[in-house]
Amino acid sequence: MAEEKNKRDTIPIDLPSVMERIGGDESFLMDLFDIYVEDFIEKYTKLRQAIEQSDFVAIKEIGHSLRGSSGNLSLIGLHQTSEDIELSGKEEDIEKIRIFFIQLSKEFEKFKNFLPAEKRLFVDQKWDAISFAPQPAPYRDHEGKNTDVTILAADDSIPNQVLLKFYADQAGYQIDLARNGREAVGLFRKNAYSIVFLDIHMPEVDGFEALNQMRRIEIENVLSETPIIALTGSTFEETGTTCLDAGFDDFIEKSNIHKTLDAVIQKHINNTRERINEIRLDKSILPLVPAYLEDRKEDLQKIKQALSKKNFSAIEDLGHKMKGSGKCYGFAKISMLGHRIEFFAKEQNASEIEESVGQMQEYLSNLRYK
Repeated sequence: MAEEKNKRDTIPIDLPSVMERIGGDESFLMDLFDIYVEDFIEKYTKLRQAIEQSDFVAIKEIGHSLRGSSGNLSLIGLHQTSEDIELSGKEEDIEKIRIFFIQLSKEFEKFKNFLPAEKRLFVDQKWDAISFAPQPAPYRDHEGKNTDVTILAADDSIPNQVLLKFYADQAGYQIDLARNGREAVGLFRKNAYSIVFLDIHMPEVDGFEALNQMRRIEIENVLSETPIIALTGSTFEETGTTCLDAGFDDFIEKSNIHKTLDAVIQKHINNTRERINEIRLDKSILPLVPAYLEDRKEDLQKIKQALSKKNFSAIEDLGHKMKGSGKCYGFAKISMLGHRIEFFAKEQNASEIEESVGQMQEYLSNLRYK
């Protein structure tokens, strides 16, 4: 017992001040730690994947999120290391990030030792599963596809679920299945997916509403848009057109899943990777791009002025125009942040608008295209 108390005393956490700030007792604080552990392990896994892919946008966002959650609980070492990761993500210094990632693991080990023995055993099991288990080489089939492609598919028909899993397994993809839109949204909120397939007609939450909720999750968390594909049971062309108009990236008729599933996945995964690695523009519009980007910088100044006057309708209009024009010029991030500005203008959330404007300014300042 004395040894455990000494371990706990070495952790830079001022329990009384934390409990005073959150307004609870130590039992309540331990419940918050449970939530923090779940969140940390999920983000740690995503961070490792982002580092492997040199996805600096994701690294910066995950570091920022971990910094906030660690700071709220006065986990000083985790808070500082997360901040270092966030700053290194902004600098795009992958070597620094790798060093701080190792340090993050060490700081979490210290935090685990702070926990009471009964909680530590449970956390150890979850932590060991992701941090120390050997990482298997991804399975590759004869066409070279691998399991780093993760799919979320929602369909209320069990036979259709069986087919989707069968074809995904054949191609070497990982797939999570949901029985309805509500389950799909819950999985989407917890996990990062390469691509999503949504049946249009589902109980509780249909495909259209699930699409809207997923886009809202992306907006609220400043995430890149995931390709979301509609699964339709109709062979009428207008059904597909309706899905595209609603915001789906593509659609598949269920009767043709065996023919088109893999091709659609490859099409959208490759498009996503191209957007991450480099912005390639239509050469015919290149002469128009400098003026377009300058106009967006002016829009940001207008948003700041409107924000000082609490003119949210003007901000909503400017955000809406950014949302509509960004993709047309090949800048998906402008559309995404414009959508976010429009969304939070409707809610009159000034702090989120300011954050989105800051992210847009940083994006425009560091933008590279050809």
